[in-house]
Amino acid sequence: MKPVSSLLRALGVIGLLWAVVPASAQGTAPIRLVVPTTAGGPLDVVARTLASAVARDLKETVIVENRPGAAGIIGTEAVVKAPPDGRTLLLGSGFVVTNTVLYKVNYDPIRDLQPVIQLTQAGMVMLARKGLDIKRPADLSAAAAAQRGGLNCGAPPGEMALGCEQLKQALGGAVVTVPYPGVAPAINALAAGTVDVMLAPYDAALPFVEGGRASAFASTGTRAALPPFDGLPLVSETWPGFSVVGLLAIFAPAGTPADLVRRLNQAFADALKDPQVRAFMVARGSALEANNPPERLAQTVADRLGYYRRLAATLGLKPE
Repeated sequence: MKPVSSLLRALGVIGLLWAVVPASAQGTAPIRLVVPTTAGGPLDVVARTLASAVARDLKETVIVENRPGAAGIIGTEAVVKAPPDGRTLLLGSGFVVTNTVLYKVNYDPIRDLQPVIQLTQAGMVMLARKGLDIKRPADLSAAAAAQRGGLNCGAPPGEMALGCEQLKQALGGAVVTVPYPGVAPAINALAAGTVDVMLAPYDAALPFVEGGRASAFASTGTRAALPPFDGLPLVSETWPGFSVVGLLAIFAPAGTPADLVRRLNQAFADALKDPQVRAFMVARGSALEANNPPERLAQTVADRLGYYRRLAATLGLKPE
């Protein structure tokens, strides 16, 4: 049997190829699926896989537009400012919510974005660089004490950045949060030894763990079901309340008509039923959402925003 990482790479290539085959346009501008991270990263590959399936369903051209920068803020603002005509969408993860807690932004996710569909949610794994002897979360205290200045924590946008802040609190401040524009540059820095630890989605972590360039020692949010992460302890078993759960969702600009929102919701829901798309998403460790009307995502955003605001208050974080 091929390693899971081989399956991910193969399906990822399929997604990239699908995305460049346009559907038959109907005299309208293509639908733009904005990805606020760099091309080739985990979020980008997911976007291209979804875009292909949605294009076939809608019989329209769907293009992926990378708008990286400022921890996802640039891409999010581009969607917020776009006409609410159903032609510009955002593939968002937790940064849609957390950026309003971490940074001074010019938008509000509840006021300025229209929820379309919650695609997935999944826990993450906590990784350590090669050479750092960490087998479980409790080992982090000794590792931090052994290094001058403590541990460097790679912080891609969103929940992962707040995960580093939670880790700093758990270790009494012996953690330096090092921001990165996306998961890919952060995990490459971990593999190079530039940072010591980080939180990462299962699919991004898998090839690095299988290749011996990083070690996984804990799972966050929910217990991982994807080998080789299925036996990992939960971080919350060591530090109660420590939670980092990934979110993947589609948003449109506020004011998008309800009939267009319903049409897009159905197209993305159907995409998740496509066998190749399902195989790709499940292989990356995602828990697919079965009950996913727009109202479900709206409630998730409201709940997460409340949670992260309380967390920020507990950690003493102020928007920068």
